[in-house]
Amino acid sequence: MKSSLPTIIQQELDFSAYSLAFNSENVLFVGGGDGVNHSGVKNQLVSFTIDKENKKLTRVDSLLLSEKGDCPISITCHPQLPLLAAGINSSKDNSKQENNLNCKLFQTKDNKITLKQQISASQSKLTAEYQQKVIRYSKWGNYLVTAFSDGKVSVLNTKDWTLAFPVLQFKNLQDVDFDSKEEHMAIATLNSLTIISIKEKGRVIQVIDSPKLNKQTSCEIRAVRYATLNEQETLYAVVNSTSKGHGFICAWKLLIGQEYPVIKPRTASVSRKNITRFSVSPNGDILAFVPNDFSIHLIDVQTFKPLLKVNQAHRFAITDLVFSHSGEYLATSGADNQCKVMMLSNINEYLETSDEYNQVIYGILDMLLFALLMHIIVQVVDQGN
Repeated sequence: MKSSLPTIIQQELDFSAYSLAFNSENVLFVGGGDGVNHSGVKNQLVSFTIDKENKKLTRVDSLLLSEKGDCPISITCHPQLPLLAAGINSSKDNSKQENNLNCKLFQTKDNKITLKQQISASQSKLTAEYQQKVIRYSKWGNYLVTAFSDGKVSVLNTKDWTLAFPVLQFKNLQDVDFDSKEEHMAIATLNSLTIISIKEKGRVIQVIDSPKLNKQTSCEIRAVRYATLNEQETLYAVVNSTSKGHGFICAWKLLIGQEYPVIKPRTASVSRKNITRFSVSPNGDILAFVPNDFSIHLIDVQTFKPLLKVNQAHRFAITDLVFSHSGEYLATSGADNQCKVMMLSNINEYLETSDEYNQVIYGILDMLLFALLMHIIVQVVDQGN
């Protein structure tokens, strides 16, 4: 019986990778470097095509970035156009002059990377003290959100690159995501989820406090994502316990026509360690997450049951986790100067094989338990005689 993990392609890099993004053609873009530390490691963006037949990544292009600026901590590809947006702080001199062009747009036609435009998404002058934690296009690419570690959230219209509404400010900002209709966005802080209306210029629709599991376990929110499966949209949040080091998934189903307020989530414990990275497959059927032991987990969204676990996927911290637009690949990057791509096209075959293997094991266990029970019964009867 064939039993093996899905194919994982490993690519060595000459820099620490912090950010990943797939374009609509399954080309993988990797961003990283060493920031402004001048250690000799260059800040750069690199593109790779995936060779399915030979199971390898082929480097297509790379672009060295300024040594005076930060490395790209977050990147995102437009869902339809050959564009990549990256969160990269400008040099310290520029930021002091209120000219911190920290949102950079790159043309990616033919998988080549060329700088197209630079935009200021935040006027903060404290370049050394904050990072652009999140940069993400909405589903159809009409909006781009940038979120900074100083708590500022900017939403830009991509048609003219103007602010959709004034910059928002939060404390302990963790993550941001758009819903499928581009009408709302969820902003995760450690203590709450805030639902914002885009159409109503940033009006707060609902604030969801971080849950106390079992009415006792205090938790902090780590990540948030919207996903749609069979026309049912769901809001997911990763929640970590502050004391026991467990990771949980909370899911709020959105009612059609009356999405908010959401009330009680479906909650499941999915990890014995805190979760650091989280992603949802494009068709909304698989959740992927990374705990702080550097393993990768895939679970079913409907049952929250585990589908697959890859132990020690990286040697050091996993910095990003993304599905391709087709859902065919899952990529990870790490501080170990590696990026890896898991080929999910054979995931169903793997799961079927695992189910067959489990059925055989359970069958053997059933027979052993039956034999043990019969042995005990015979002994009891013999002692009675």
